[in-house]
Amino acid sequence: MAVEFREYKGKRKPINPQHKFPLLRLLLVALAAVAVYFSGLPSKIADALPLPGNEPEKIEDTWETHCSMAGGSPRILSDSLVQCTWNVNEVNQDSLLLPDPFLRYLASLRKTSYMEISWMAHVRDFSDPLMVFSRDEYRNEYLHMRRPDSSFVWIRRAVESASDAAASFSARDDGCRFPGICPHVPLEWSALPITDGFDFEGQESLIAADVFRGLGEAPVYAILPGHILDIGKDSLGYFAEISHGNNISSRTSGMGMRNESLSVGDSVQVDVPIGKLAPLDSSVFYLSVRENGRFVRWKNFYEDAYPVSRKEIDAFLDNVARLLDSRMSLP
Repeated sequence: MAVEFREYKGKRKPINPQHKFPLLRLLLVALAAVAVYFSGLPSKIADALPLPGNEPEKIEDTWETHCSMAGGSPRILSDSLVQCTWNVNEVNQDSLLLPDPFLRYLASLRKTSYMEISWMAHVRDFSDPLMVFSRDEYRNEYLHMRRPDSSFVWIRRAVESASDAAASFSARDDGCRFPGICPHVPLEWSALPITDGFDFEGQESLIAADVFRGLGEAPVYAILPGHILDIGKDSLGYFAEISHGNNISSRTSGMGMRNESLSVGDSVQVDVPIGKLAPLDSSVFYLSVRENGRFVRWKNFYEDAYPVSRKEIDAFLDNVARLLDSRMSLP
């Protein structure tokens, strides 16, 4: 039997002469590469890789940087003290962008179209201010003072103003907590110490009133602005009951005379007498202050509004003056 051998050529797919060069695929790949290039994706990938030169730019953390980034204008006052100032006006409505709640509160109080607010602090602790100044129609100053319990409180400081009335009102509020009410002593120059069994908070039997003593016929003033609720005469003498707003009222009784020009419903200010003491060498009257309907002792009421002493304020201002006088170091 004869055997025939043939060469094995395998199974090959016939080649279509029309598909020898894939031009269309190359065009699509090229278009995709161009699109990726112009999208910036290669640059983003290169920037994301930990390569030399890709380190993020470091911004120097200084008080000038904090001030400028908050939209303020930095200023060096001395070696120790620096200041940042913002201008708030109707065109530049950026009060909500101020970096501190206290600054934003001051900006909300402006009565004119323009207000300048300055933040003064130590160069080594710019976030902790010493003083803040605001200027619109008048100039106002606020001290940032530490209390004995290590808490901080803002204190008003009396400054000169263009108006005598405004200057007088500012002087009355000197040393008062801000924001807050600023009660005034009902007796000014005529106050006398309480003796003969009295103390500053009154007699033990007077559980809802404090006793004040002054020179005879001395004027008696309202402790806060308000309007007259009742005025007349009772068993202790002449009295005046006043509503001061903010759920605060006062009743002054035991006066020897009352201001005849005042009647129920009238407004009263702290610089207008509501009455006078009896015409004696010395005389007493009674003051009852109520807050939210409850009696509060005058001593506690007054000390809450004036939480730091005059001596502490003077020492604080002396320290600020020394820091301002320090010579600026030359580069």
